[in-house]
Parts: sequence; structure tokens; C-alpha cells
Amino acid sequence: MAGKYAPLTAYLVDAAGHGRENVELSFAELADLVGGLPPSAFEHRAWWANGTLSQQSAWRGAGWSVDFVSLHRRRVRFARHAAPSAASPRSPRDVRPVELPLDEDTPALDVRVRCMWRFAGEVGLSGGKLVFPSLPGVAAIYRLTLNGLTGRPRIYVGETDNLRRRAGNYRNPGPTQQTSQRLYDELVRHLASGGTVSLSVATEAEIETGGLRSALPLTRKTARVLAEHAVLALAYVDDAVDILNADRGVE
Repeated sequence: MAGKYAPLTAYLVDAAGHGRENVELSFAELADLVGGLPPSAFEHRAWWANGTLSQQSAWRGAGWSVDFVSLHRRRVRFARHAAPSAASPRSPRDVRPVELPLDEDTPALDVRVRCMWRFAGEVGLSGGKLVFPSLPGVAAIYRLTLNGLTGRPRIYVGETDNLRRRAGNYRNPGPTQQTSQRLYDELVRHLASGGTVSLSVATEAEIETGGLRSALPLTRKTARVLAEHAVLALAYVDDAVDILNADRGVE
């Protein structure tokens, strides 16, 4: 391969010939090899993506890919892989995602969310209207559990900045509150058919990361959504209940 990065191609081909599976270089060593690196190599991680730009073709054409790059430490590691066969050209429709290198400067996401449910009471039906237990006007996540009509419980999990107001929305949903109207219809139908509905709430939560535990501030929308989605994710994994939430990011 001709061009500025041909020495890198030759270097990696030679490394493969000696049976090496990984090659790690400092940016300075690579710059010496190819006669300098552009500023973008030091500033933008995308420069090191396993794509089709000239420098990327230099290592990919030799049968290697970038395994990780650290802009902070200014080091890059190449890993050997099977080069594409010239006898099997890609179809124009065979568009593969770009393989991005690992970002070792940013810690991996490792988060644990913990919250304790408190039983708030049963939801009833009186005169065709929903009756909720007495609730405080605080931020929380909540879980409605529908039992009695099917073999598996059905649940709905939500978050709110005011439990009391949210219960009011469910009792009297407005014309633009589509989720509240949908849940109102579901609860009324379930209770009218002889089922039961219980309500549990969590007004406190904790988050643990890096071995450190701290309070998760449920007064913040982001914190409530994190806890809400953790509850739903666990329910999906356990697969012991049917979930009423519409899994389209609109609940």
C-alpha cells in the first residue's frame, strides 16, 4: 500500500510474520514510523476507528484493527485479525458497522440501584371511580400489581415528583393524558371483573458505584427514571410477571 501510512502497513505485516497477535505503540513511536501524525490523532478518538480512511486502511489492510487507544496516555494497541478475502468482495448492501476501539480513559459503567418497597395499600373501585390509598405528596417510584384474573400478575411501574398528584391523575385523567387514561381503563376493567390491585411505593433509593454507596435523589427526574427502569429491567429478566408499561420510551 502506497502513501504516508505504508510504513505502518509494512510494520504490521512483519509483526504478523513473526507470529505476533498484539502490537502496542506510543503515539511518538508511530509518528516516527510514518513521519508524523496530524493533530486529529491526538484529539479525536474517531481518527483511530476501524473504518476506511487512509490511516485506518493501513492497519486494516494488513489484517489488524485498533484494540484500544488512550488519548490521555497517547498509546494505541493493534490486534491481529483475519483479513477480508479478496475472492469474496462485499456486496454493496453489506454495510458493516465501524468497529470503534475501546476507550480506556473512561471508566466502564458499573452501577447498582437499591430501593425498598413499602406497601401503600389496595386500589379499589367505588361508583365506577378508582379509590387510591392515602399517599404523601413526595417524589417516588411506584408499582401497581394486578392479581386475581390470570395466572401471572401484571404490573405497571412509574415515577413521579408527587405521588398524591399522580394518584389524582389516575382517578380523573385529562383528555391529553393518554398514559393515565390507558391505565385508568385497565385498572377499572380489572377491578370490575373481580381482580385486585395493590400499590407499593419507594420514596428512597441508593446508588452504588466503585464500591461507594450514596443516596439516589428521587427529587431529580433522572434519578427516578434510573430507578424506574432498573425495576422494569429486573422484571424483564425474572420473567415472573406481565408488564403493562408500553416499552417505547413514552411512559
